[in-house]
This record gives sequence, C-alpha cells and structure tokens, in this order.
Amino acid sequence: MLILHENAAPKLRDYQLAAIERVKQERAAGHSKVLAVSPTGSGKTIIQAELIRQEVDAGGTVLHLSPRRELVSQASRKLADVGVDHSIILAGDSRHNLYKPVQVASVDTFQARKHRLQTLTPQLVVVDEAHLYVTAIRSQILAGFPHAFIVGMTATPCRADGRGLGLLFGKLIEVATVKELTAQGHLVPARYFSLTEPDLSRVHKVAGDFKVGELGAVMAPLVGDIVQTWLARAGGRRTAVFCATVSQSVAQAAEFRAHGVKAEHVDGDTPTAERSAILARFASGETQVLTNVLVASIGFDLPALDCIVLARPTQSVALYLQMLGRGLRPAPGKHDCLVLDHSGCVHRLGFAADERHWSLDGHDDLSTTKSIRERSSGKEVTCPACAAVYTGARECPECGHYIAPRGKSVKTLEGELVEVGAELSDERAEQLAFYLQLMGYAAQRKFKSGWAAHKFKEKHGKFPPWSWNDMPAAEPSLGTRNWLKSRFIASAKAAARVAA
Repeated sequence: MLILHENAAPKLRDYQLAAIERVKQERAAGHSKVLAVSPTGSGKTIIQAELIRQEVDAGGTVLHLSPRRELVSQASRKLADVGVDHSIILAGDSRHNLYKPVQVASVDTFQARKHRLQTLTPQLVVVDEAHLYVTAIRSQILAGFPHAFIVGMTATPCRADGRGLGLLFGKLIEVATVKELTAQGHLVPARYFSLTEPDLSRVHKVAGDFKVGELGAVMAPLVGDIVQTWLARAGGRRTAVFCATVSQSVAQAAEFRAHGVKAEHVDGDTPTAERSAILARFASGETQVLTNVLVASIGFDLPALDCIVLARPTQSVALYLQMLGRGLRPAPGKHDCLVLDHSGCVHRLGFAADERHWSLDGHDDLSTTKSIRERSSGKEVTCPACAAVYTGARECPECGHYIAPRGKSVKTLEGELVEVGAELSDERAEQLAFYLQLMGYAAQRKFKSGWAAHKFKEKHGKFPPWSWNDMPAAEPSLGTRNWLKSRFIASAKAAARVAA
C-alpha cells in the first residue's frame, strides 16, 4: 500500500471519534454486527486502529480481515502507529504469531489456513471493505465467530448484484459524507468532464454490471482519443486510468508512452514484486500515468493523485465511487481532482458528493442512485463548449459558457460554435482582470501552483474557470476591459475546438 504518513499516532478528527463512540454504544446496546459507512479518504483505517487499540487495552483479542495484500500492510502500519503489537497472516509473510492479541489477516490466506487457526477466539472482528463479504466462503468465515462483536467498514455498502449487507450486519452507522468532508477540507472537490462515450447498446450484463469481455472491445477504439483528451486537459497531473480489460490497459499505457508520457500498466496478475515497483515509481512521480484493471480502485492511497480517467464503464455505484475516491484526498498544492469520463458513468451514476441513502436492504444500486438524482434540486448539465458536467447554474463554472433558457436565442461568433463567454459582464471582466494580475504576481514571486486560484476563491467564494489558466498573466497595470473580453473569448473558443 502506498501511503504518505508519519511514524506517529494520528490525531483523530471529530467525526472519527464520534464514529468510535457510536460503535461502542451499539455494542453496549446488544448489537453484535455493526456496519460503519464512511467515504474513501475519510480515514477508515485510522478508525479501525483506534477501535483495536481500545479493545486490546481492555484485555480483548482482535482479528482484522482485509481482502487485499495492500490493505493488510496498511492496517499493520496504522496499528504500529498507535503502538499495538500484532501478528500478520498473509501468504509469503513470516510475521505470524498466534499468541499475539491482534491478528491482521488476508481473508484469502485466512480461509486457506483456517484449519490451523481454529484456536483463535477473538472478542472483536474488524472487517475491511465489508461489501465484499456477501459470498458463501467469506460469510462462513464471519459465521465462525458467533460470540465475537463484528464491525464492518466500507465506503460503499451496496453491490451491483443486488444482495444487501443485511445478510451480514444488523445495524448501519454513517460516519460522514463526501459532501461534508469536502466542506471541511478533508477531501477536495471533483471537476467532471463527460467526453467521448462508448456505445454500450450491445454490451450484455452479468450480476448487475456490464460484461467485462465485451467492454474491452467497445473501449478499444477510444484509446487514442483518451490520450489526446488528457494531453489537452490534464497534462502535468498525476493520473490513474481505470480500464476494463488487461489488453485495453496495456494498449492505453503504450499509447501514452508513444506521446512522450511516462506511463505503466498494472493488473491483479502482475507479480507482487513487479507491482510494488510499478506503484512505487508512480508514487514518487517517476511515472505520471498509471493504467490499471481493478488494482487502484481499492486500497490505493496516493494523495498527490489529482486526475481520474474513467475508461471502464460500470453500473456499479460501489466501483464507481471507489474509482473516484482515489483522487479526492487532499495534498499540498492540490485544490481539486479532474475526472475525465469516457465511460458515461457521470451521467448514469451522478457525482461523488451526491446525497445517497444507504441501507442494509438488497437493491439494484443503479436504480437507487437514479431515484436520488431525480430528487436532486439541481439539474445535471453538460456544457456543449467544454464538456464539463455540473448542476445548479446556467453559466458553466469551467469555461463561462452560458446556456440560454429554452426558446431564447443564443448569439454565435462568425458561424462557428455556440459563443463561449461573449456575454462577459463587467463584474466577470473585473474578476478576470483580478485573476490575471494574481497569476502575474505569483509568477514574479515564484509561488506554488494554485496560489492564485486560492486567493481568487478567498475574494469571490469560488475557484476561477479552468480556461483562465490558459491566458497570459498580467502586470498590475493591465489594460482595458475590451482587451480582456477579446482574450477571454479567444481562449474559450480554443477550448471549445479541443472539446469538439
């Protein structure tokens, strides 16, 4: 697991402390199986480590189960941070000692060795990525501890196959939402662009999601377009590309390299040592783009990641939110995450910060999300000029394009695309002038990237449109408003041509 951390016990946030208290209250009330729901990037492993520490301090024993090698390593590091001695049950790892009070195990390794682990009688069982345990084998493992208090944690308590987590848990606790954590600065906002979309009309479904083999054939023609779009909109950003098949991911990485971008591919069958080396190069910045198949969607922690490319259509809310969540962690100099959607997921499944009403009942997570989108107060809009997807406004927050109400005319420029930014108001022009001056000042003082945008937000309450970054920075003695308008329109028209 790649994670930037210090070798010290982390200070728990208020919502994390509240979650721990809620879990303890439910246990005291007699509930034996509790599911805690908290978004990717909210610090679920920190909450787990503190629950385990308190259990050990009270004289109890603990079993921690994770579905992946990387998550086992992450849990081990967090327990070390809070001073909890523990053993590791993982294939190829010799750090196992059944006499220690805490066992951190890979669920697959635990299943393979369960005949040798029958002596374990933990008082507390902590289940990471709990939505993955609604299977015959994994649910049997949990059933083997009838007297233990079981706490499951997940960011996405839903499954595409419709099976509810009520099969395993009797109580659900919602720790926090993406919207709340973004408002508090614990996550960064996402900016969405819905670009070239595949034709999925002939793709069949299996267990509630698209058939993977057929997705590969559909996505193959978009390999070149994905790179061109990335170069135009996200060049310079650390990027994870989520692909449907290994062949698509390999081809996508090769296409990036053909355009001079350092890119590597990784999938679940990549040998452990090689995978670790690839992820390490990506974490260090040596590799800029990582194409992958279901490797970076769970248990991948790299706060510097600030661009997500969706090249893998899905109908699963769980998979979709796991992919988006990789890019929402904050980092120095990072103020947002760019989402380049070549899959149509944004239109099918909404935004990361959408309100979602989780439950333990079985349901089709697509239909649930659809009903939430229908109740949304803001209508989803795709900007015809730059392909940004947003809600609640007629003016695109990215390029300034104004979408006129139905029945009203929209001016055009010289017979080209619908005009982008021609109705630049006096107030907007003054804002643009202010931002260009901020960029000029930042360049002179060699400030970090993003300083000007944050100063703009301090004054105006929101970040400036991304297209303004492509305009020349200005000296404090900047010229007239008419010049600003002409420069703004030219920049916006160029962005529109890229989108077309």
